[in-house]
Amino acid sequence: MKAAIIGIAALQLLLGVAFAQNDVVYKWVDEDGIPQYTDRPPMDVDAQPTGIKSRRTNPAAVQARVDAQSDSNAARSQRRQEEAEDAAAAEDERMANLKQREENCKQARQQAETYETSRRLYRPLPNGEREYLTDEELDKARADARASVREWCD
Repeated sequence: MKAAIIGIAALQLLLGVAFAQNDVVYKWVDEDGIPQYTDRPPMDVDAQPTGIKSRRTNPAAVQARVDAQSDSNAARSQRRQEEAEDAAAAEDERMANLKQREENCKQARQQAETYETSRRLYRPLPNGEREYLTDEELDKARADARASVREWCD
């Protein structure tokens, strides 16, 4: 029993030394001429220490970095989605404004054509009668109609 305990202790000591030595990185070249790097030198090749020291990775720190990057990516994705939605809403609004502008242009052209081709224009009175425009009022109405066409159609 003592021998088994001593054997286990010796094995643990050897493993501890082996793991302690794993902080050195070794370089060797394989049969295809490709450099290989490892923390354990192969037995069958001449591996040289590189002078690079390796460290154990802190899993908690790595997970924290991964989580932070994931949060950053999610926030960036959310921002992009919101920007796309805003752009789509702006395009919808632009198209609605363009459609309204086209409709206003059509109405302004119709009104201008009516004013230009009519000899006599009138405005209806509340009692159902008509009040005809004077020549000055007709000229002003025509000028206003042309200005409306320029405003909506240009």
